[in-house]
Amino acid sequence: MPDWLAKDFHWKAFSVLMAIGIWLTVRRAESPAGQTANLTSNTYANVPVLAVSTDSNVHATQIIPQTVNVTISGAVETMNRLERSQIHAFINLTGFSSADNLARDVEVALPPGTTVVGVDPPQVTVTLPKQP
Repeated sequence: MPDWLAKDFHWKAFSVLMAIGIWLTVRRAESPAGQTANLTSNTYANVPVLAVSTDSNVHATQIIPQTVNVTISGAVETMNRLERSQIHAFINLTGFSSADNLARDVEVALPPGTTVVGVDPPQVTVTLPKQP
């Protein structure tokens, strides 16, 4: 065995084992075992789409279609506790004082621990009458 390898062999072997242990710990923290097996997804139909704006009155806004289907993913425990009233689909009309057949992306607000998988349709058409 070469001298550079034999000298302080025990310390070198200990260092390699520690490096492997640290690598395994970091890898496990990044992707916990069984995470994907504990996920489920549900589709919620006819979720109403609301218009929000910080600078306009959006009460007279016409949204077509008025409802969307939202598919949500999360841990089984979280999805079992999820209530339909916690799912909020909306379009942001901040910066618009009027609009005619404007296509806007639907955004979804959810509780922590859940993720939006899909929205059908992903866009709605908006008509916002001119403000007086």
